[in-house]
Amino acid sequence: MATALMLVTSGAVAQDPSTTIEAQFDRAFRDILADPANLDKTFRYAELAIQAQDFEAAISALERMLLFNPDLPRVRLELGVLYFRLGSYAIARAYLTRAVEGPNVPDDVKARVAVYLEEIDKRLSPHRLSGSVYGGVRYQTNANSAPTQPGITLNVLGAPVTVNLDSRSTKKNDYNFFASGTLRHTYDPQLQSGDVFESELLVYVTRQNEQHQTELTLFEFTSGPRAQFWRDMVDDATIRPYVIGNYAMLEDADYFNAAGGGINFTKQFTSEISTELNFQGKQKNFQSTAARPTANQQDSFEQGVRFDLRYQFRPDIVLGAFASYVQDSADAGFNAKQERTIGASYAQTYEAPFGVTESRWTSSLTASLGTIGYHSPDPTIDPNNKRDEQEWRANLVTAIPVSEAWALIANLQRTVVDSNFKNFTYTNTAGSIGASYRF
Repeated sequence: MATALMLVTSGAVAQDPSTTIEAQFDRAFRDILADPANLDKTFRYAELAIQAQDFEAAISALERMLLFNPDLPRVRLELGVLYFRLGSYAIARAYLTRAVEGPNVPDDVKARVAVYLEEIDKRLSPHRLSGSVYGGVRYQTNANSAPTQPGITLNVLGAPVTVNLDSRSTKKNDYNFFASGTLRHTYDPQLQSGDVFESELLVYVTRQNEQHQTELTLFEFTSGPRAQFWRDMVDDATIRPYVIGNYAMLEDADYFNAAGGGINFTKQFTSEISTELNFQGKQKNFQSTAARPTANQQDSFEQGVRFDLRYQFRPDIVLGAFASYVQDSADAGFNAKQERTIGASYAQTYEAPFGVTESRWTSSLTASLGTIGYHSPDPTIDPNNKRDEQEWRANLVTAIPVSEAWALIANLQRTVVDSNFKNFTYTNTAGSIGASYRF
């Protein structure tokens, strides 16, 4: 019976192929009515109640077993798990705590109880902290995003002419170290409605080996409530209005700051299909420096919308698609632009090649196409023609779990930008390897 008592979380109950769970459940109920002191029959009834998703009946049967024999730590463990699944965390804690009392508690029971008690503490607290850190090294074939060809267009005496860049401004390969971290705080007012208040801080830092002018430090903070909406008409849908703030440094000098807000909608249509829709707007203010004397010409109000679709095609395969539109209303018209992007993704979880790890790997491939149109010509390049671009991106990521919290991550990315001005036409291939930790 000890082995069978692990069934609350695994759900692996042997079934008679000649009958249904419901029929077995009914027959087991008649058996315990005829012989209520028989613990084996009582436990069989609890097993089938779990299979039938009738957790209340399973609880009743297991609690009756404790009346006949209180010294059953595994039964107390399974009762704690059942109450946990029903959201009755205080009762679950009482059963789990009792399950590890006494001198002869099996080690596996102690281990499972510790996991559930830790999770109960998190769920009963109105404040929850979680996050992740990720860092590694990246190599790029065009770290400075320089033009593919040295010949670029410049306005000379009112006419566009081709000039050649010096060697300092051409394509340079380089490697960098990068680190990112995300810290999330969730406040749950315990309203039994699922409504919470979420705040998130993102930090991203890169440090180059040679191309120091591209070193970036970025902070982003968002905060706002997440609640279910139209509860009486729509199931599994949430809305989250939020405020957002950004601060960025380039080469350790102030680059821009931004402030604004947005609204996020999510909807789970089925167990396989979910969607997310996000609207956002923010004012961006750039700082001019000796190295970037015209940076403030990029001051703008940026607004956009993005739609994501996720489809769980199989238990091990997830398909995705997304589309976005961003309008950047810069003070200088030649910096103002509209950007449209569409993309798709494919992710699969699979056994480790050659069995090198016990954990399963996950690889995802994302491809996107963006088109960018600028509002007016740049007088320093061509006073008569506006800039237009297409940007292709492909990204392959493989995650290799090392433990429940740690994973190795390998990333390969290809970017191709095609512009009507060779000044902005470039390609870049980047590869990185790093490690992530979730808490």
